[in-house]
Amino acid sequence: MTGELLQTDNDYVYLFLRVVAGIIIFPYGMQKLFGWFDDLGGGIGIKGSMRNLKARGIPALMGWLVIIGQSLGSIALIIGCLGRVAAAGNFIIFMGALVVHARDGWTLNWLGKKKGEGVEYFVLLLSVLLIIIVKGSGAVSVDRWLLSVFKF
Repeated sequence: MTGELLQTDNDYVYLFLRVVAGIIIFPYGMQKLFGWFDDLGGGIGIKGSMRNLKARGIPALMGWLVIIGQSLGSIALIIGCLGRVAAAGNFIIFMGALVVHARDGWTLNWLGKKKGEGVEYFVLLLSVLLIIIVKGSGAVSVDRWLLSVFKF
């Protein structure tokens, strides 16, 4: 089972996709965990994140999973450590975000005339995460290193 979870090709396309996905998700996680990136519209830390998630009807356990998934999951994607697991966790999180933003239509709020953001961004990110779930972490990843060392 571990071998199948870590199995990946030595393909640089998957390296690129997982690093980009990790970099995109990283600020979301750090806003929720440490309160970083205030200038990106977040920066509220754990207490504020839990309060916001609770206000949306999300149970505390699920709130913690979102915070952990985005913060540790983004780092796991960047270094390629259990890439499929990190991508799957974030796929679930951003699928929830897609559902929340679905009422705002397809496009992002480019002109500032809508109440919220559309789903086009989430569809793109979910597509990238799905590729990582299916194909693995790719080249230059902890997953490939573990496979070569332990020969699962």
